[in-house]
Amino acid sequence: MEGIYYLSLARSFRTSRDQDLINNKSEFATINAKLSVGETKKEIMVYLSHEGKKIAINKKQIGKISELSNIVNAIYFIPKDVNLLRDSPKNRRLYLDVSISKVSKSYLEHVTNYEKLLRTRNDLLRKEKPNIDLIEVVTSQMIEISKEIYIYRKEYIEELNKKANQVFKEITNSELNIEIIYVPFINNKNNYVELAKQEFKNSLELDIKRKLTNKGVQKEDFKILLNKKDVSIYGSQGENRLAVLALKLAPYELIKDYKNKPIVILDDVLSELDKDNQKSLLTYLSKLSQVFITSTNKIEINNANYYFIDDGNTKKGA
Repeated sequence: MEGIYYLSLARSFRTSRDQDLINNKSEFATINAKLSVGETKKEIMVYLSHEGKKIAINKKQIGKISELSNIVNAIYFIPKDVNLLRDSPKNRRLYLDVSISKVSKSYLEHVTNYEKLLRTRNDLLRKEKPNIDLIEVVTSQMIEISKEIYIYRKEYIEELNKKANQVFKEITNSELNIEIIYVPFINNKNNYVELAKQEFKNSLELDIKRKLTNKGVQKEDFKILLNKKDVSIYGSQGENRLAVLALKLAPYELIKDYKNKPIVILDDVLSELDKDNQKSLLTYLSKLSQVFITSTNKIEINNANYYFIDDGNTKKGA
């Protein structure tokens, strides 16, 4: 499951360190995959070592991760995701950034450039005598990029909202409504630059004192309302799980071309769901193009292929 997801973004959903993916007794790890997208056939090889990684498509090494994500798109749910809405805002921003990056190369560039400028600004703030003029120059550059990030995030969440609510109704077989609420740094497209400059100006003294940038899109967040109430506060564990599931599955519905639909990866997804919700979820999943589900118990699904794993050994079953 982790290997399949790695093919989509050259990163694990379990760890940010590639070295953690290498067996303790090994010098390297590899992932080899053959894919069919319509009539197109692709072979992908990933080589991970303690010195770095190399990725090749049809035996030709690639230089940009975007070349990989153009071929493979995958979405996933793992057990710890049930706490996504209760965790740190950083994890929700990561979900948002990864999701938008899969459909927009320019968004990924904006986020990457913003993070570089943010590190530069923080370095300037840490100096014994911060150069205010230089800080203002870097801040202006950050504001220009953050406006673009804000527009992307706002538009994406608006689209995601429609699909997430639709998915939630299907997997719960209910008329309950969920709504994703974006909490931006500045919520005004027309006067964004002026308002952002004022926010940074008001925060400068605190930034210098703390030696850290305290305002900006790196602090943004979102929450999910279930029937107008924040599900992270008022929702049960099961309701949080279903809300996160809807959030994770909704990007599938945003892709219109069936050939480019994401691979869906669900690890131990049925635990803690009651029988009715399990049935509704499996009914929804049966309509999707390619889904991988793990479970410690066999799940009866029509036309599914079963693989049994025992002590690292895999065999196909029925």
